[in-house]
Order: sequence, then C-alpha cells, then structure tokens
Amino acid sequence: MKGLFLFIGESFRYGSQKTQIRGTKESYDEQIKACKSHIKFIENLEQKYNLEKSDAIIGSYTTNYDAELIAIYDKYLVGSTFQQTLIGLTNIFHNTLLNTKNLNDYDFIFYIRIDLFLKDYLLKVMDITKNKILFPSICWSKKCIIKNYPRVNDMMMFIPKKYYVFIKDINIYHNCWYNLIHSSTIKNEDLDVILNTLHDSDSEKDNNPIYYIVNRPESKVWHSPNQIFDKKKFIQHIQHI
Repeated sequence: MKGLFLFIGESFRYGSQKTQIRGTKESYDEQIKACKSHIKFIENLEQKYNLEKSDAIIGSYTTNYDAELIAIYDKYLVGSTFQQTLIGLTNIFHNTLLNTKNLNDYDFIFYIRIDLFLKDYLLKVMDITKNKILFPSICWSKKCIIKNYPRVNDMMMFIPKKYYVFIKDINIYHNCWYNLIHSSTIKNEDLDVILNTLHDSDSEKDNNPIYYIVNRPESKVWHSPNQIFDKKKFIQHIQHI
C-alpha cells in the first residue's frame, strides 16, 4: 500500500480557538514537537501495515519557520505550499490535491491538521483496512448532531482510494458527514470513525485520547465519559425519520 499524508492548516499558531497569532517564538517548540509526532506516526504506521511508500505534503501559511518545517518532513515530503492570506482548511485541502500529480498511485489519503500532536493511542486504534472514509470521532454529547446526522470531529480524515471520485464533495467542517450524504451517492455505510467514543474537536475544551492541539492548554476533563457512537443504531434511527 502507498499513502499520501496531508498536513495542512495554520502552523506555529499560538492561542485558543479563533486566535490567528502565528509565527511567534512562543509557538516554535510546541509546533516542532507536533511535526515530529507526525513523522513518528507515519513511521509506526508503515511498520504496522508494511506500507510500500509514504509521501507527505504541507499546506500551511508562511512564517519565519518555513524552512524548519520543510526540514522535519524532508524524508517524506513531495510538495509544500505556504499561503500569505487565510483561505480556510477546505480550500487548502482541495488546492493541495488539485496540484498533486498521480493521485491515483496512492491507496489512501490521510489529512491531518498540522497543529496536532499525535498521541500513541492513535496508532493503536487506527485501522486503515476498514476501507471507509474515517473521521476521528463524533463530537461530544453537547453537540453531536447536525441536521439529524453525526457532527464529526474535523481535525483529520482518512480517505481510501475508492472514494477519490467524491473528493470534490468533501468539506473540512463538522457537517462533512451530512454534506457527503446529500451532495453525492455516498451512503452512511461508507462513513465511520476511528474512535467510537465522543470527543469535541478542540482539546482545550474536551480531552482527546489521540491528539491535542499544540500551543493551547489541554483539557484534562472528558465531558462525555462512557458514551458510545453506535453507527448501526444511528443509521436505523435516521432511516425512520
């Protein structure tokens, strides 16, 4: 198998949600720590699944540390772009893939937000053989539904090759499950989660076992303990609405 990893979003960002301070000295150490966790994850995933090849692309915003970022991913890097102005995750995602040659040479795409430190538990629970589009989890019980569909954690997404024809319909946002169902021929059976427990996407608000967002406090509180996303029951529920 060959995999393409997309590390996109605001790198060297400092502060809580909606903060757009980036490229400061205070943000450096934690961002570098996050990037090194990405390399560790790829290396371990290669061993776990005997991957033939892993490539990575950076899609971020320019700071004084672009060269340092490129150097860390050098072993896997096949492309990088650094925007001057904010265009949003969805636009970075699509622009990156539009400029990727030979996309069909890869068996899967794994989008991961670049400011995430990946914990070891992600490797344990990640199953790339599911052959479904995978989100990290459904959001915490306070906000777990959008228009009767799961409100997804949008910090990462695993996309097997058979779903590349639907890439144009993907938006990096909480309503992605709903959007895919209503803008394409994808069915609920094609979508799933890495974790069946509920967790908000922002690790400052809710503890997450597979990552934390660097350069902001990490919550030690899990607000939806012992609550499980049962996809079979969910599908049965919406079929009767």
